[in-house]
Amino acid sequence: MSDSTIETKAKAAKAYLEKDVVPILTRALAKMCVEEPDDPYMWLAKYLVENHPTKPAHIQYNDSLVLTLQEGNFFGEIALLSGKPRQATVKASGVVSVLVIGRDAFDRLCGSLIDILQRNMTNYSNMELPEPVPEPEKDAEPQAAASAPTPPPQEAQQEPEPEARPEAPKASTKRARRRGSVFVEAVEIDSTWVAPSYPHSPEELGRIEGYVAKTILLSLLDVQAKKSVIGAFQKMTYTAGQDIITQGADGDYYYILDTGNADVWISKSGAAEIKVLEYSPGGAFGELALLHGEPRLATVRATQDCVCWALDRDTFRKIMMSTGRQDMNERTTFLSKVPVLQELTPFERFKIAEAMEVRNFRDSDVIVHEGAEGNEFFVIQKGSCKCYKRMLKF
Repeated sequence: MSDSTIETKAKAAKAYLEKDVVPILTRALAKMCVEEPDDPYMWLAKYLVENHPTKPAHIQYNDSLVLTLQEGNFFGEIALLSGKPRQATVKASGVVSVLVIGRDAFDRLCGSLIDILQRNMTNYSNMELPEPVPEPEKDAEPQAAASAPTPPPQEAQQEPEPEARPEAPKASTKRARRRGSVFVEAVEIDSTWVAPSYPHSPEELGRIEGYVAKTILLSLLDVQAKKSVIGAFQKMTYTAGQDIITQGADGDYYYILDTGNADVWISKSGAAEIKVLEYSPGGAFGELALLHGEPRLATVRATQDCVCWALDRDTFRKIMMSTGRQDMNERTTFLSKVPVLQELTPFERFKIAEAMEVRNFRDSDVIVHEGAEGNEFFVIQKGSCKCYKRMLKF
């Protein structure tokens, strides 16, 4: 092609852009800057369709399947990390059980997880307008997409052991030892065994009852077991600066903080202590060493004079075993197998598991809506989900 031909074509293209394209885009971009839409791609597409010379009576959309999520995958983090609306609609494919954690608990407990997820934020752009995935036949086995797992008033906290999305980051090569069962030692319960009971004022009983109701682990107990637990709490006092529990020590009590405040410190491989959490009245800690028979994984140090309610190890374990409440063990075991959570410490996974609730959905139930505000993070415990993007139909 001669230079003159190239120059002629360039002039024609420039004239076309200046006459037919630039005015349209200039008006569109000016309006977009005023409205500042969360999804500029969808906004621009909608604007161009609505302002087309043919003036279509209405805009049609298709819900296009973009991803299939399986057990262990997660979704909902984009809205939590970026503050943007939900990027896709997620529907149950068959019967589905998901673990859910709200924004407040996510921000408070998932610091390490947030860091892991934010590493992939640069990869999230492919979720804005992904290529549609053909909808599988109803009788066909759904195809798994790339493994893309996508405080209000302070509740009683446990002892720290300190929307469709891209592939999960590689897990750390260092793995904590897996636990096969929550209770390491066998617990023999004599039919005549009765939990100890300590004197409490009516006000103290009321506060302890409130703490127990807000503590996920103890809230699972039946009415009689809760009554036994409440009566078995004994009062212990600590002065500012005193360690309530010490990292590396054997676990002897489970605690609920009644008055005062305390900080949680962790030292890794002999390094200096790092503060990882704070407890205020209602904060609960110490259960992991009792459940797993392992040394304390953190130090809890009083920052003020504190009063704690303490439940001894023997009573704690016998009551938990006698009621058969091992749901937390099953949950933490499941979360330890979720790739993105394997970089977390057992403590961090336990804290997340404790703050999660289980929700069940039937086939085609909508779990999250595209464009809705996102305040929750989801992990699929059982079943599979399908993710859909709303696409303009031309």
